[in-house]
Amino acid sequence: MLSYLKWNLIDLESNSVIVLTASGIWYELIINELTYARLLNEKETEIYVYHHITENSQSLFGFLEKEEKELFKELIKVSGIGWKVANNILSLGIDKLIQAVKMEDEVTITSIPGIWKKMASKMILELKDKDIFKHANLEIKKEWKTTRKIESSLGSTVIESLTNMWYKKQDIERVLQVLPENMTSVSEIIPFVIKNIG
Repeated sequence: MLSYLKWNLIDLESNSVIVLTASGIWYELIINELTYARLLNEKETEIYVYHHITENSQSLFGFLEKEEKELFKELIKVSGIGWKVANNILSLGIDKLIQAVKMEDEVTITSIPGIWKKMASKMILELKDKDIFKHANLEIKKEWKTTRKIESSLGSTVIESLTNMWYKKQDIERVLQVLPENMTSVSEIIPFVIKNIG
């Protein structure tokens, strides 16, 4: 069973990536939109793999962080949440998802495609006492005081990508104003914005 790969990126789409390992084997991994955003412009990286096996099929899911893989495994244990919905949920970002569950924030959870109020309540009930949620130490956001202007074409790309992921334009623009100066690529900016929206 696969659990971890170091690979060269061959092809990248919004929901999958094809990779080539050092041993010369190609794999297609299912990914979420946040992982896709972080892989734009990458040629080589390391990835955690969840090998999902059923009687009729086998699928590989790729995650850039071990914690994200563990969250995925907990999500698909919740009755009614399949891997497609679990991937949508993880597009919130690890911190935002953990915070939403710990704070019993149904509004944030029901903003995810495929999750309605009854499912959000069930998900919170089944997950909030899991170790990964109980022992998470979330950073408290500092007050944002500085404003940064970024190149219009870069900002437009980020806004278009994130609004396609069902984030609100005004929330995206608010976070872009406090973007760290050292972030200059889409693959850095999108994860930062997702993490700080809320």
